[in-house]
Amino acid sequence: MSSSPLANERTPLGTAPHALAKLGVVVVAAGRGERLGAGVPKAFVRLHGRALLEFAIATATSLPHAGHLVVVVPEDRAAEALELVERVLPANSPWEATVTPGGRERHESVRFGIAALPDSVDTVLVHDAARPFASAELFERVLAEVRRTGDAVVPALAVSDTLKRVDADGVVHETVDRAPLVAVQTPQGFPREALASAHETVQLQEGGEHGAPTDDAEVVQRAGGTVRTVPGERRAHKLTTADDLTVLESILAANAAEALEGP
Repeated sequence: MSSSPLANERTPLGTAPHALAKLGVVVVAAGRGERLGAGVPKAFVRLHGRALLEFAIATATSLPHAGHLVVVVPEDRAAEALELVERVLPANSPWEATVTPGGRERHESVRFGIAALPDSVDTVLVHDAARPFASAELFERVLAEVRRTGDAVVPALAVSDTLKRVDADGVVHETVDRAPLVAVQTPQGFPREALASAHETVQLQEGGEHGAPTDDAEVVQRAGGTVRTVPGERRAHKLTTADDLTVLESILAANAAEALEGP
């Protein structure tokens, strides 16, 4: 894919020297969001005048680490994404940021994001911009478990609904035991070397019996890695369809009320 003129352009962060980034966050915002039908990519849908991507940028760069953020977007949205980054990051931030164009599939976009990280980064969190209200605490929980275990880590929620297996005609064939099942979210965390290596091999697996991987944990697991879970959170809801906008609106309202109440 051709490179955007803004790919690898970093936001100005003042003149003070910063420690080399050990943490990298790749925010994936390259999806077109056809199922949503909003006419713009999901990451650029607005809630109360702010793009979803802006919320994700703010949370990631609020982490108290010297870090490097890579925002992966459609090439024609690179300039807009860079403006959002510059709006959010203060001049004295310990974070640096890069905007880079995405690929045809999600895992390709993540691979481009990993490649844009500086060599000093040893741990990577991959986050979907379509989950704008994942908390900084969730980012930290995932990061701590990656560094404790050296494995891949995903946030997970227990499945509460009864699950049925149906055929193409919608006829129920069985009830599925939900006890061993979880719904996973982002951010997902990885040792950088394991994630990069797995993404280098995932293209060889495409078209096989399992099809394209749906998240980065699956990419790493297919490559032989171990994936662990930490507790997820309901507020890390993902925008997929128009109905999800109502859920996100309610989360935003609850967050605002909580902020007004204070500690």
